[in-house]
Amino acid sequence: MKIAIIGAGSSYTPELISGLVDVSEQIDLREVWMHDIDERKLQIMYGFCQRLVKDRFKLFETKDFVEAVRESNYVVFQFRPGGLKARKSDEEIPLKYGLIGQETTGVGGFAAALRAFPVLEKYIDCVDRHSEAIVINFTNPSGHVTEFVLNYLGFQRFIGLCNVPINFLNHLANLLFCKTEDLFVKYYGLNHLSFVEKVWLKGEDVTEKVFQAVSQFEDSEFPNWLITSVKLLMNPYLRYYISTQLMFKKIYEEGTRAEKVIQIEEQLFRKYEVENKIPAELSQRGGSLYSTAAARLIRDLTLSNNSVHIVNTRNNGAIDNLPNDYVMEVACLTKASRVLPITVGSADPFAVGLIHTVKMYERLTIEAYLRKSKATAIKALLLHPLGPRSHNVRELLEEICQANRGYFELL
Repeated sequence: MKIAIIGAGSSYTPELISGLVDVSEQIDLREVWMHDIDERKLQIMYGFCQRLVKDRFKLFETKDFVEAVRESNYVVFQFRPGGLKARKSDEEIPLKYGLIGQETTGVGGFAAALRAFPVLEKYIDCVDRHSEAIVINFTNPSGHVTEFVLNYLGFQRFIGLCNVPINFLNHLANLLFCKTEDLFVKYYGLNHLSFVEKVWLKGEDVTEKVFQAVSQFEDSEFPNWLITSVKLLMNPYLRYYISTQLMFKKIYEEGTRAEKVIQIEEQLFRKYEVENKIPAELSQRGGSLYSTAAARLIRDLTLSNNSVHIVNTRNNGAIDNLPNDYVMEVACLTKASRVLPITVGSADPFAVGLIHTVKMYERLTIEAYLRKSKATAIKALLLHPLGPRSHNVRELLEEICQANRGYFELL
């Protein structure tokens, strides 16, 4: 088996390589090809990962995208168009307009998606022409990217992945003193906009027990009375929607996440140049268990073993009161190298309202890119719950376009 990692200069790559080492025998992994447009980071990562892999499989690095993906079985996307400098801009520009600039949610995610779309068009075409590979996507905003690829580019061998679901399950397992394999959850929504409505432990409905346990924890951004009223466990990123003013104040006073990540990355790469083990600082970078999620998904797709994974793919009947073509984050079976959504009934009306609104924002953003239309982009921004209003939407959009010259163009 051959796997290609696109964006292999990422500081996360050692964790992914470690995950692939763990499953390498089960999937008969022979080659992993590392590609990145940042030559310095790629060289550092390649050297460090060589020390991690030893002789478990062959590791290659290349600046040639086609060479990396040719005849691959799986391609992992984890590239970040514009790098952390662009992320910093995505987070800082909205703050000037009184808006949250988180990198995937709201205005930050809007700019990141528009930068990603042209790169995806090029990369997907190349993958399709040179391999039969399944693409596992971590490039943010992951759900929005998956919507674009499945429903607009029409490339079907594409699965969006996030580390939030696996961490959610681990948290529930710790609350219930059980293994994650013993749990099944009614989980649905969009990436970074998802909900858990029901929890079963070995077939027994333990939802009320979970809500009682969760209510013991104090969280100013998710107050207990809110969880009790809504009766849904919510993705951590929903704090930006339901505690908007509090989260804006926190970001404004403490600084953007991008600033902190840039500092952490500098420390990590200094260590990657000389060390043989994954530095402890990687845990500060975020994204915990993303490698576990990716490696297990690749393993289970290969083995076609009917394991359950929560991924981003078309709804296709999983949630019966939402359209089948919505790309959603839902539980799926791995079978015949595909993910097959599991039908779990209807979604709660509160969740449905948010899902519809943000899905329409996603689609308007894609239409704005395809038409190169500022008018359509304004519609997208005005629709988003965390977006601007009419008094400053044009100025905000203009500043985003100016900051991203060379990545996309809206007229």
